[in-house]
Amino acid sequence: MMPDARLARAAAPTLSVVLGSLVLGGAPESAAAQEWRDFRTARQPGAVDALDIELMYEGGRLDVSASETQLLYDVRLRYDAERSLPRREWRRAGRTGHLRFISSSSSEERRDADDPAWFGDPELELELEDLPRAADAAGRLDLSLNASVPTDLRLGIGAGRARLDLGGAHLTALELITGASDVEVGFARENRAAMELLSIKSGATAFMAEQLGNARFRRLEFYGFVGDVVLDFSGSWRSSAEADIKMGLGELLMRVPAHIGVRIRHTGLASLSAADLEKVGDYWLSPNWETARVRLQITLVAGLGSVIVEHG
Repeated sequence: MMPDARLARAAAPTLSVVLGSLVLGGAPESAAAQEWRDFRTARQPGAVDALDIELMYEGGRLDVSASETQLLYDVRLRYDAERSLPRREWRRAGRTGHLRFISSSSSEERRDADDPAWFGDPELELELEDLPRAADAAGRLDLSLNASVPTDLRLGIGAGRARLDLGGAHLTALELITGASDVEVGFARENRAAMELLSIKSGATAFMAEQLGNARFRRLEFYGFVGDVVLDFSGSWRSSAEADIKMGLGELLMRVPAHIGVRIRHTGLASLSAADLEKVGDYWLSPNWETARVRLQITLVAGLGSVIVEHG
């Protein structure tokens, strides 16, 4: 955890609200000891023109949304202090702000949040096994993003339910890693920036992504291990894109608008059903592949299960 003096210096120039000792009233909800608290941290933009956020949440309910707030970010957490501990680190490099926020087990057996091998090392390839496993169904974390500030967002979700309402956000990069979670990602409106890479790693989960055409990604990497997955590519496409999709075990449904040309190269044991696509050599092609203004090239590796492609 950041030392108190360091935290005070980082927070002094701007608004920083930390409510770490407000205990929610009421009797314990179960025989096990519980100490419910609220934690909030928020910041005004100040001299920051861009934002880099890394957030790890061990379990419960997670909601992420973009808003027209004047705050740079706003994080609100409800947690059981007997089981978990929120940790926050803020720094500024040039005109870019870096926020690292971790809500994980308070057990001393966990690695310290300031250990770069835990979370935050730019060279780290975070894997599913790195995610904390405990889940508190009653806990909740809400993250509000400033829709006017270009933001790189990296989220690790251990277990529980997550809803990412990212329509109208200003995301320059998005990396999402989920464990045993029920996850919904939506882009109801266009992302305000083009994303070079949209990266998703999904564990044992039900995963749905809607209106991905509004995300404005140039490349999508999706790795699903076990579960049912829906990838909906509807939206206002501006340019062509590529997708690298790997599925272990489960069912994958991909929906692609009729005006998007699609080419799929499929390997693996999973069955592929694509009524509107034609098999030509190693590829499945939509009828408009050669003529479409916007094209989506998909490299698909699916182990066991089924893949359904709806084009139209």
